[in-house]
Amino acid sequence: MVDFTHPGPDDADLDIPGLQRADDRLAHLTFERSFLSGPHHDKGIMNVRWFLGPNDTLKGRAWFGPGAQGPPGHAHGGSIAAVLDEALGSACWAAGHPVLAAELTTRFKQKVKLGQAYDVEAEVTRVEGRKIFVEGRILNGDEVLAEATGLFIVMRDFDGF
Repeated sequence: MVDFTHPGPDDADLDIPGLQRADDRLAHLTFERSFLSGPHHDKGIMNVRWFLGPNDTLKGRAWFGPGAQGPPGHAHGGSIAAVLDEALGSACWAAGHPVLAAELTTRFKQKVKLGQAYDVEAEVTRVEGRKIFVEGRILNGDEVLAEATGLFIVMRDFDGF
């Protein structure tokens, strides 16, 4: 049974020891407005924290609360896709590519239980001119629960923030 009064994860549940928080590197993305990883999100839905991994990879911890429920006791596919969308786009930005999403393909491999934190990884896999190709996944240990590939396009008229 899902505890709909759960206040959300503790900060320690979302930390990845040894990795630098991505907040400074991605501050221009105004995560304070993100319904996933900003400070004003509803902790009963989802909470995500991003970190910089080696070689411009993005790593994160995602927690799905009762407000993200789809099937009983499990995360809605849309909430899973939203986390992967933010991960893939943020990986592009962390690697220096100011992008917008053009295509996102999500594959759901296992159910994602509510009320626990999961690892998230994303990395740029290829760059062809303005096209940036990215892959990411949500993991429970070594088990892939969901994965996504994306095509992101570098903005032509981007002048910085």
